[in-house]
Amino acid sequence: MRLHTLFLSALAGSAAAAVLAQAPQAGTPAPPPAEAKGQGLSDLTSTVQELDDQGEPAAPGAAPAPAPTPPPAPAPAGNAPALTAEQIAAVNRAAARGRALVAITRAGMLATQDMLARVTDPEGAGIDGWIAEAEGAAMVVTFFDNTNDGPKTVYRATVLGGRVTSRDTFLGTFKPPLSRTQARLAAARTAVAATEAQACSPQGFNYLVVPPAGAGGAIDVYRISAPAARGRIPAGGHFRTSVTGGVAGESHAFASACADSDVTEPPAGQQPRPIQIAASPDPLPTEVHVLLSQMSGRALLFTAGTPPRQWLVAGDRIGEIRDGRPNFVTSQD
Repeated sequence: MRLHTLFLSALAGSAAAAVLAQAPQAGTPAPPPAEAKGQGLSDLTSTVQELDDQGEPAAPGAAPAPAPTPPPAPAPAGNAPALTAEQIAAVNRAAARGRALVAITRAGMLATQDMLARVTDPEGAGIDGWIAEAEGAAMVVTFFDNTNDGPKTVYRATVLGGRVTSRDTFLGTFKPPLSRTQARLAAARTAVAATEAQACSPQGFNYLVVPPAGAGGAIDVYRISAPAARGRIPAGGHFRTSVTGGVAGESHAFASACADSDVTEPPAGQQPRPIQIAASPDPLPTEVHVLLSQMSGRALLFTAGTPPRQWLVAGDRIGEIRDGRPNFVTSQD
């Protein structure tokens, strides 16, 4: 069975030094996927090699670089009215969910690096996937095995302050079962993985599972197309699926088609320019725009909505372009 790339580490760019990692060299091919038992597991060895190449991730909560002035671009058609309070609230919800996705991704990367230093054969250990949950100021990442008796813990790491602060390993016959909430997260991931969706990369999807807001609430699972090569950002092939009662609902596509953009180094002494991507099918910027901007270290420039508006997403800051400059509407909480 083809393995999926687990994390977005190959997307990191120079401006992401304050977000996640040092910039990789553009154009270096990502390692090909391998074969193994687990659905949704990555080529973990290559993931850690990429982390080593990029340097240490920055501490969670680090702010992205200041938003650059966007390059000249054709003005959207029509004369869009001022944003309503409801639209501004929706943009802020997207920013908050985007921050959650980044936190899950960052914790997963650090936990994977830590796990691989101590588990020499993840496939042999039975690891089928991972989930992440907030625990106070920390994130707890659990690597699980889908056994006949339900999902069991193989490796658990607590991530705080940009590093793993504690870990538990269960490689013998005893593997503690996941908690009820953890088991729901693992089951949601498995349910979504069994549904049809087309990734925009031979590397497959990254799976990010967002814990529910309350007990028994719906669980959102994101399938994010992994980059086909370093120095590339996949602007398409990203989906969100809500799971209720163990059943996966219809998936929402965040882009209309597959498209890649280059994340190249700017000339010495020059600020990175935003990446212009295709118009969004959503009426407003989304959490996936925030995730891609954070992980690539670049601002994204695109149009969305009817009448169309031009938007700039720089990390978790989202602004509508008015008179050639972004008017940021997201709070800085």
